[in-house]
Amino acid sequence: MKIALFFREFYPHPVEKVWTAVSTREGLAVWLMDNDFEPQEGKRFELRYPPHAGGRGWINCQVLAIEPPERIVWSWQAAEDDRPGQVEIRLRAVESGTELTLQHTGETDPARRLRYASGWSTKFAELRALLART
Repeated sequence: MKIALFFREFYPHPVEKVWTAVSTREGLAVWLMDNDFEPQEGKRFELRYPPHAGGRGWINCQVLAIEPPERIVWSWQAAEDDRPGQVEIRLRAVESGTELTLQHTGETDPARRLRYASGWSTKFAELRALLART
């Protein structure tokens, strides 16, 4: 099943602050998942979560593009039988803050697609909380 999820969020913080949260190992660990991310094009990394039924405990990723402080793209493979998808985050300075857009595309099974659709909303709330604390 093809997925094409698109989200637009507003954060009342400067682009540089949001960029740090979405493009560093430490930032991603707080709002997204534990990881071994490095902001280098071509770098492979894992996003890790507690294993559960339907989830092996990690997502294989690779940095496909990084254009500070505006755009980061990585591959996303949550299961061995999935073809790698893609997550693209774009930031744009707007009046009083930053507009973040996230596009998650690829192919996966219907159950995983539903988890992605609802999961990103939860993650954006965690990002909002991180930005408010720092």
